[in-house]
Amino acid sequence: MKRVIVIGGGFAGLSTSVYLSENNCEVTLLEGSPKLGGRAYSIGTDTGFGSYDNGQHILMGCYEETIAFLKKIKTLDKLNFQKNLSIPFLRRGGIIFRLSADKYFYPLNLLHGIMGYKALSLKERFKVIDFFLDLIFCDSCDLNGITVREWLNCKKQSGNSIKALWEILVVGALNTTVEKASAEVFSSILKKIFLEGNNSATILLPEVGLSDLYCNDASEYIKEHGGKILLSEKALRFEFENNVLTKIQTDKNIYDKFDSIVFATPAYSFEKIVFESNCNISTPEFQYSPIVNVHLKLSENPFKERFYGLIDSKIHWVFNHHSHITLMVSAADRLINMDSEQIIDEFVSELEKYFPIFQREIIVSSKVIKEKRATFIPDIASSASRKDFICCIGNLFVAGDWIDTGLPSTIESAVLSGRMAAHNVISSLK
Repeated sequence: MKRVIVIGGGFAGLSTSVYLSENNCEVTLLEGSPKLGGRAYSIGTDTGFGSYDNGQHILMGCYEETIAFLKKIKTLDKLNFQKNLSIPFLRRGGIIFRLSADKYFYPLNLLHGIMGYKALSLKERFKVIDFFLDLIFCDSCDLNGITVREWLNCKKQSGNSIKALWEILVVGALNTTVEKASAEVFSSILKKIFLEGNNSATILLPEVGLSDLYCNDASEYIKEHGGKILLSEKALRFEFENNVLTKIQTDKNIYDKFDSIVFATPAYSFEKIVFESNCNISTPEFQYSPIVNVHLKLSENPFKERFYGLIDSKIHWVFNHHSHITLMVSAADRLINMDSEQIIDEFVSELEKYFPIFQREIIVSSKVIKEKRATFIPDIASSASRKDFICCIGNLFVAGDWIDTGLPSTIESAVLSGRMAAHNVISSLK
C-alpha cells in the first residue's frame, strides 16, 4: 500500500484523501488548525447562540464534483435540492421579483423565467435573452483580456440590468465586482450554470452545518480505509533531493517514509512553506477578496423564503435557518475594518428597509464572521497565472480551489482539484 501525506483539511484536502483512500492508498492528513473544514466549517454552540457556519455557502446543481464527493461519503441526503431554479429578489419596501424556471421544459423554462423577471423592463429582458443566445456560440477565449463590465457594455446591458441581475450573479459566483472580474471566467460559469440542463441552474442548500455535511463523514471514510487525521499539526519545513520531496518537518513530528505528498492549502499558505532545496516552486500572484457574514438569532422568524437576493443593497443575500438568519456580503472590503457593532447596526437598518415585516426587537443575539481572504479575485491577471502554474513536481502534488480548474474560487473548484490531484498521484505510483 502506497503512503501519501495530504496537508490541509478543507474541501480540497478531504476530497483528495477520500479519493486516494478509495484507491488503496494509506493517507495521513495533516491539518494545522484544531478543526477540519478550511474556510468552510461549523462553529460550535456557545452561550446565547446555537451552532452556525463560518459563512453561508451556496451550492448549485452544476456542482457535479461536489455532488459526487458527497455521494461517496454518503451525505447527499443532507442537501435540499430545488426542482427548478427559483430565486426571490427584493427591492426596498419588500417588493419581490422572482426569477423562476418552474414552468415548461428546459431550456424554455429558463427563457420563461427571464421573461417573467419583472425587476427588468421588457426591453431589458429581451436584451438578457439576446446575451444568453450569444453565449451559446461564444468561445471563452474570445473574452480573454476583458472584464465583465466591458463585456456587458459591449452587449448593451443597461445599468438596471447590471444592478438587478448581472452584479448579483458576479458578486455571488466570483466574490468580486464586474469591474474586476474576468469575462473569460464568468462566461465559463454562466455556461456551466445555464447551458448544461435544467438541474445545473438549481440551488442546493445544506440542511445541516458544514461540518456535518462533509467534514465528519469524510474523516470517517478516510479512517475506515486505514488513513489517519492529525489535527493541530503544522507543516513547517520540507527537504528535497533531486527534485523529490524526502522529509517533512511539522511542529510535532518528522515524516520521511512516504511515496507522495499533496498540498491542499490556500495559495497564501503554500507560499509560506520553507523549502530547503534549490527546487523552484512559485505560486500565482493573487489579490484576495473578503466575505462578511452576520448571524442573527431571532425570538421569532417572520421570513417565509429559504433565501433572498437583495437588489442594490449593502447586503447581497439573506438565508433563513429558522432559528437564525445569515446575512452575507461578498467583496466586503469596506466592512473588514469596521467593528462588529457598526456592521450589525448597518445591516439591521438595511433589513428594515427591505423587509417591512422585520423589527430589530426580535434579535436575541448576533455574530459577525469576517473571512479576510475568503477567495482570490478571478481577474484577468490571475486567470493567466493559474494556467502557468505547475501543480506536479516530482512526488509533490498540489490541490486547492486556486489551481487551474477552469473555475473560480468555489467549493466545486476545490473538490475538483482534489480529484485531479488524487488521479495524478495514483497515476504516478503505478
